[in-house]
Amino acid sequence: MKSQNNILKLLLSWGLGYMSWAQLTPMFLLWIFGSLMLLALTFVNLQEQSISALEFILEWLMQLPLVGERIAPLLSGENTGMHIATIDLKSFVLSSWAVLSLAFMLVNMFISLLLGPFQPWALKRKIWIASAGAVLLLAGMVANYYAAPQNFNGEAGAWMLNFSLISLLVFIVSAYCLSISHFLGYLNAALMAGELNTSQLRRHSLN
Repeated sequence: MKSQNNILKLLLSWGLGYMSWAQLTPMFLLWIFGSLMLLALTFVNLQEQSISALEFILEWLMQLPLVGERIAPLLSGENTGMHIATIDLKSFVLSSWAVLSLAFMLVNMFISLLLGPFQPWALKRKIWIASAGAVLLLAGMVANYYAAPQNFNGEAGAWMLNFSLISLLVFIVSAYCLSISHFLGYLNAALMAGELNTSQLRRHSLN
């Protein structure tokens, strides 16, 4: 009976761990999107240097075995007749979300096995880091604008508003995902420690 309870507790712990990473996945994807946008703005301002770097990377990839054989048809325009319209976008997004969450959880478990369990950060610290990252993202986009304003169409105020909204969205989504994931992580730890009670949940949710 005790063995069955331990197995059930372990399965529930894995489920909570998966749900926690499922909450963090949208945050990771949004940060990737914001970083790519910042790189795109930098690419516009440093177009000549960026094109030279891309040409060097493509030439290097073309020389690799197997990889070069797959890249060459793409660069030449072959095999571009993909029926993208037939893809169910909703199904693709949900399945990608599920697979990425599982991958993140497995990587986290593997790292924990190698390095041992780590002490989770306080929620306030996580949100502070997210806010600092959002400020840096905004500063990077604004710096790219004023480095070469002639590359941007429209008024400066409109661009500043867009940059601010993007950074604010990244922060809000990050704060929400971190909060839910933090609470699920606490539930998981409390479950494994056998200390799950209402007073602890209420006290920890305020930290």
